[in-house]
Amino acid sequence: MHKNLAVKMQGISKIYKLYDKPINRLKESLHPFKKKYHREFYALNDIHLEIKKGEILGIVGVNGAGKSTLLKIIAGVLTPTRGRVNIHGKVNAILELSSGLKGEMTGRENIHFNLKINGINEGQNDLAEEIIKFTDIEKHIDQPVKTYSSGMKARLGFGLATATDPDILIIDEVLAVGDALFRRKCYQKIENLFQNGKTVIFVSHSAQTVIEFCSRAVLLYDRSIILDDTPKKVTAYYQKLIFSKNKKAILNEIKNETILNSNNYTEKIAGSEKIKKVSPGKEVAKVKCYFSPLLKSTPTYVNKELASFYNIRINDSLNNKVNVLHLKERYTLNFTVIFHHSLEDVRFGMQINTLKGLTICGTNTKDYNNDV
Repeated sequence: MHKNLAVKMQGISKIYKLYDKPINRLKESLHPFKKKYHREFYALNDIHLEIKKGEILGIVGVNGAGKSTLLKIIAGVLTPTRGRVNIHGKVNAILELSSGLKGEMTGRENIHFNLKINGINEGQNDLAEEIIKFTDIEKHIDQPVKTYSSGMKARLGFGLATATDPDILIIDEVLAVGDALFRRKCYQKIENLFQNGKTVIFVSHSAQTVIEFCSRAVLLYDRSIILDDTPKKVTAYYQKLIFSKNKKAILNEIKNETILNSNNYTEKIAGSEKIKKVSPGKEVAKVKCYFSPLLKSTPTYVNKELASFYNIRINDSLNNKVNVLHLKERYTLNFTVIFHHSLEDVRFGMQINTLKGLTICGTNTKDYNNDV
């Protein structure tokens, strides 16, 4: 295993035996010719995945795609039926709200218990107080955990998992139950782990969260990884799979995508950085209408079955086509649309995203009561 890798999975499959009747399990075990009475269900099928140290990997996929099974195998909770898993470093996982918490024990007792089993004895009291302060549940810290709400359990579980200095932190969608302020604290903690060279594996149904915090993402579908790319591209295809009726067409589109290896992925990120550093000022001076040919638009269509958009452009107040926008200037978004079906109550919308794909703002024609 390469020294820069935190996780390496080779040909991982998890297979469960399904029996139509409970008695069939006994028949199979006693049959003299080993007749099979079961059918096999693949919870994961031939997974190959490498995660570098210091990466924040986002995992997305529809329900039943195999995300939680994948995390449990990395965490060591499940053993794969086939394949090899190599882990380099200490792993802490938050796989569910009450993961690792004892309901009969108080929050404080749970903290001290978890610190002890993680081999932390010196400075335990100071670290415990730090966890309590982070979780913001001081009023309830001496009450049994079984009386805690789901949000309080998530706070305590996250505080424990991050305070014990893991090399690899696994988070399975538990932050969705926290309020906005606590989620912000959690994401700041994740950023700190990333800056300290720790590895974070993050499962979320929120595309915006994956785009904002992850450095790389994979898309799981039908218990296999079908795309490994930038968070922006992976979440775009994830949303297409959710909302499109023609999933076969989307899967074929993903199949035709180039699955980047580690070297190519690094080159792609470097290329993105070059785009960020391009100063459009010189180009602006040449064309005098704030249009840089270095900035190429790449429209994304969620559903081509209903309508197709063409000639998408931004114009300034003089009706010049532009792609470099300046503060306090007025611009209009223009496009041509062809409808493939008769539709009623049609509305148009737009949103402004950062280079990574994070939405800054947006609007639609309903907000202004415009007739379409």
